Amino acid sequence: MAESIVKFVLSKLTDVGVKKALQLYSVDDQVETVTRQLGWIQAFMKDADKKQITSERQKHWVKEMRDVAYLIEDVIDTFLSEVPLKPQKPTGMMESMNKKLKITKNLPVVHKLVDEITQIKKRMDEIETSRLRFGINTLGEDSGEIKLPIRPPVLPDIDPNVVGFKKDRDNIVKELLDETTKRCSVVSIWGVGGLGKTTLAQKVYNCDDIKTQFELRIWVAISQKFELIDILRKVAKQLQLSIDPSKQSSDFLTEIYGSFRDKKYLIVFDDVWTDELWTQIGAALPNENNGSRVLITTRSSEVAKDADPTCEPYKLGFLTKELSVELFLKKALPNHDPNKSTFNDLCDITDQFVQKCGALPLALVVLGGLLSRKPCNYIAWSKVLQTMSWHANDGKKCSEIIGTSYEDLPFALKSCFLYFAAFPEDRDIDAESLIRMWVAEGFIPQENNKTLEETAESYLEDLVQRSLVQVKSRHFDGSIEHCCIHDLLRDLAIQKAKEDNFLVVYSHPDCDQQSLSRARRVAVHHPDCDKLVMSQNLRTLLCFHGKVMPNCSKQKLLKVVSSNTSLESIDVRMFEGLCQLRYLNLRGNLSEKCTGPDDKYGKRYLKKVLGTMNCIQTLNVDLAICGQTFRTFIFPDCGWNMKTLRHVWTGQTYPELPPSTELSNLQTLSLVTTNESWETRLPHLPNLRTLRLLHQKSCSWMVVANFLDTLKNLISLYVRGSFSGDIFDMRKFSFYQNLQSLTLWFENYEGTPNEMATDVFMLPPHLIYLEIHNCHFQQDIMPVLENLHCLKRLKLLGVNKTNRKMRCSAKGFNQLEQLRLFLITVLEDWEIEKGAMPILKNLDIYGCFKLRVPQGLRHLTNLQKLEWWGVGDEGMADEVRQLCKHVPSLILI
Repeated sequence: MAESIVKFVLSKLTDVGVKKALQLYSVDDQVETVTRQLGWIQAFMKDADKKQITSERQKHWVKEMRDVAYLIEDVIDTFLSEVPLKPQKPTGMMESMNKKLKITKNLPVVHKLVDEITQIKKRMDEIETSRLRFGINTLGEDSGEIKLPIRPPVLPDIDPNVVGFKKDRDNIVKELLDETTKRCSVVSIWGVGGLGKTTLAQKVYNCDDIKTQFELRIWVAISQKFELIDILRKVAKQLQLSIDPSKQSSDFLTEIYGSFRDKKYLIVFDDVWTDELWTQIGAALPNENNGSRVLITTRSSEVAKDADPTCEPYKLGFLTKELSVELFLKKALPNHDPNKSTFNDLCDITDQFVQKCGALPLALVVLGGLLSRKPCNYIAWSKVLQTMSWHANDGKKCSEIIGTSYEDLPFALKSCFLYFAAFPEDRDIDAESLIRMWVAEGFIPQENNKTLEETAESYLEDLVQRSLVQVKSRHFDGSIEHCCIHDLLRDLAIQKAKEDNFLVVYSHPDCDQQSLSRARRVAVHHPDCDKLVMSQNLRTLLCFHGKVMPNCSKQKLLKVVSSNTSLESIDVRMFEGLCQLRYLNLRGNLSEKCTGPDDKYGKRYLKKVLGTMNCIQTLNVDLAICGQTFRTFIFPDCGWNMKTLRHVWTGQTYPELPPSTELSNLQTLSLVTTNESWETRLPHLPNLRTLRLLHQKSCSWMVVANFLDTLKNLISLYVRGSFSGDIFDMRKFSFYQNLQSLTLWFENYEGTPNEMATDVFMLPPHLIYLEIHNCHFQQDIMPVLENLHCLKRLKLLGVNKTNRKMRCSAKGFNQLEQLRLFLITVLEDWEIEKGAMPILKNLDIYGCFKLRVPQGLRHLTNLQKLEWWGVGDEGMADEVRQLCKHVPSLILI
């Protein structure tokens, strides 16, 4: 990682914009000397990274040079934050004099930079002298191995949980369904990390016999450091109980107990670390002597025994050799043919890798992911094998293999992987936010014909293919929506991030203050953070807990600030002057200190703050005024003058987009309002890809249509407002062929029904996602929509005001995977012909109270989940169960 840090600093020093700024103040020569020396140091440290040095002298030298690289970055960033970077070109004598005056005015800053660079060069010379004096020579010749460029994977994600566990699953299911034990007993699965305990528990949880026998099934992931209130909220959410923030633990315990009472339930607690859980949550689990069960997974045999001393814990064993080979090859060679001679050449070395992994599923998956990126031949695989020690005991095997996979990462991917250390345990991570932060940090290089976000997405897919990151869900277009990381991989990321001073997690007030005071990135996992002492060289502040954000007004080099909770009071004044800020994510109440009688919305302060954000790329701001229940955030017009903007979200406020706006870098614009002044001039957003727009009645629809016609790169469109059916004739729009996602939300201001044209050719032909709200159809719209041959997700809400019948014909919706029907209150009959929706996986029906049970549900053979809220009486529910015996998950309310 040390080499990665030096390379990152070098990339910054060679950036065109930075070099121009340094040339402007005639300090480029001094910095160039340091840059050349860093290049030589990088070559040495590349060897250090590759050889995984163990010598304490070499480790100390690497640490010294890493710290120097950080210091150079701090000095350059501080200089750039104190001087103007882009002075206007002089066009006359007065302008030329003004330029010289500005440069003269900044001479103290320039002299300071020269002095600091001189000191850095002196320090580098001292470290180099020490290297020679103490005999720290080169670490060996370069092996000549060239790492392949990062590219998006072309193979589908391989499920690492596709082999083994059948016998284990059957044994656990048998114990859970044992009718001789009536009391609520606890069944425990225990074993070392990486064995697949969670996978086994999931297979048990989704078993058909389990679904049939238990009225209620609840799954709860337990963190190593947990709060009782968080666990109770997870349980309450799955029981459809209200999640009122004012509720105390005792309130939840009482309500949960009432929901479980008189019902046969199964509750799974995944990854339990301590027996404290039972003393805290036991009051919520009634014992009705009806065969209810609790299933836990744990790494501790003591926790497993203490959970229920009368039940023998189930120790999960290692995979057999045959299953280990099968799992390994599914990752290393997803499309391998065992009969090919190439595979025969790899048989012996495959056995050695499997032996090395010790039959640990996680180790097999991670190592297989590493080899999937290597050439498929004996020589390439043997090089990997040679780097792995054969002396680790079983307890260290998985960690060592994970470490090998980490060391194999290209330098940019190492930084991206270490970023996962910032997120709390068992957290589903929003991929888009993660990617935006990587871009803001400067981890992502510019590639030809690709946006930074597209390159970053390929990086994330690369980590997934290497099995270092797991996909939780994907968007309609196949891109990653949410991801997560295994606990052991997270532990590795935290360890490496702290060692390299990359990131420190603040999880307790007694955390290592020395590490915090010099940390370049801090992730806050504890609510008591208002007095947190941070380094003035801090680059990133991520808050996952707490109601107040630490004061970061002195951290002038901040690039990323994000709060993942709703803050009780936000003093935006602390962000004034943070000219390096690139990513800002805030939601909550605007502090009273930022408002007043003459500025009750805090617009003056917001204007000052936004006016200093010269580098901002992502702005996600959702603010309200304290004591008011409605959104009042006013987005100042100066906010639209930030030319570096790439992504903007403004909560539920719908600010107006001025007609003079020209933002060539903007890709995402969420929740803005049309403006009648667009009549004279339209906003210019040539590279916009995602737009969420509120159409106001005061603005002519033709004006809005003219604006939309300028967005040739648009992929996703959300429009809400009152308009005529003309909007559906999108053939005239420049984005007609490119649009993949469309949401239309009709609002009826005049009391007359909205009508939608029923010509499928008016809709973009390559739609993957379509959502329609409050639209009145004169006839059944399904025969029209089923001819959208790319459609994968369809949501209809409050449509069909008079039409009582709906029909899906054979071979219709041939790509549809998800269908949601919400509040179609007049719908009575739904005919589903055999062959319709052949690959439908998820079906949600909500509030269609007159709908009779569609007999065609039996034809949906690939359906995985059916949720029907408002299914009617128990007789209807039984009929649905009979028709949907093949559906793994049925939720009937």
